[in-house]
Amino acid sequence: MRFVSSFISAFLFNIKMRKPKLKIFVQKKLAKNYLRSTMNLKFTFLFFLLSFVAIAQDDTKKYAFDFNEDGTPDELIVTYFIGMLDYASYTDGATKVQYRLPFQRQETKHSLIKVTPIPAYFMNPAGEKALPKIDSLMFSIPTTNKAELSMLWLLDNYITKTTLTNKYFSSYSTFQPTWVKQKPRLPKNYRLLISDTLLLKGLYDAHHVKDTNLNAYVTYLGKYHTSAISLDRNDVNAVYPIRLDSAKNFQLFQSAHGIYIKKDSLYSWVFVSDGALYNNIQKLEWESIIDVKTYHDYIIVLNQPYPAIQNNLFIVDWKRGKIVELNRQFLLSKYPDVRYMENIQVTEDYLIIFAKNKPSSYDLHEIKIDLREVLEEMMKL
Repeated sequence: MRFVSSFISAFLFNIKMRKPKLKIFVQKKLAKNYLRSTMNLKFTFLFFLLSFVAIAQDDTKKYAFDFNEDGTPDELIVTYFIGMLDYASYTDGATKVQYRLPFQRQETKHSLIKVTPIPAYFMNPAGEKALPKIDSLMFSIPTTNKAELSMLWLLDNYITKTTLTNKYFSSYSTFQPTWVKQKPRLPKNYRLLISDTLLLKGLYDAHHVKDTNLNAYVTYLGKYHTSAISLDRNDVNAVYPIRLDSAKNFQLFQSAHGIYIKKDSLYSWVFVSDGALYNNIQKLEWESIIDVKTYHDYIIVLNQPYPAIQNNLFIVDWKRGKIVELNRQFLLSKYPDVRYMENIQVTEDYLIIFAKNKPSSYDLHEIKIDLREVLEEMMKL
């Protein structure tokens, strides 16, 4: 009996001694299983995400039809990238020759202007029959035969913009002031078919389009004049156009990306931001103009920074149809580390710039520029 009791006591003692080890083993086993389950879940999510992105990136639409009316079915393939037009390829059913139409996606250069070169094939008799039919399958933005005035202002500057290397200015361009009696209606999205070789050269160069086709669709994303949000106003959902402080001889109105004026009973566009032309739009959905001031009959425009820190300052001579981009090295020569201009003021004959190293910095530097000196040089251009 004593032997049995000793055996039971020894057995129970052994179980008691092994219990912590058993507990540790179970905990390790559970942790290992949990880690394996977590990793499997992560890999499953990653696989799902990659699959979704792949599907979204590789979305295509195919059409088979006798677009050019030669009796042989042709093929049109339209490819989308994350829901936006990427490119289209058209194959002539008789010749089997493929023609490609590349599109500029909305985020490219953050420009209000998008350029789609049209292959020469679509200007010959067979292609001319096909183009109107495939047009509606590629684009949702309508075409028009006439550009409104804010786009005309931009196109003038695409043709005439010149890069400068002098002390005061980094670029210079001209525009034809156009006056109308009706208050401008802020534009919507539309397209033009452009065949002007001088204009196309300016567009191709600014957008870095390596193409020599003599015809192109030019899309104007005019809706962003009103649909952008305001980052520097009390109300981010500003209703455009906004009436600004008026000068002595004219009134100022601002959209999210442009400025027009009223003199007497006439209106005229005098400035439009554009990422490809002036690199002064950070996002089309954000207002691109920080501050606007006047000096006599000149308009001074400060843009939002692109990319993120560095911004630009322009002077518009609306009477003569001239615009200059001020040289940053000239403006900020006393503070070489400063990149961001927060706001501006005009006091008597001086432009006061309040600048700092970056938008999040607290230390403001006050920079004083003699406008008489700058405008004297501008008159020489």
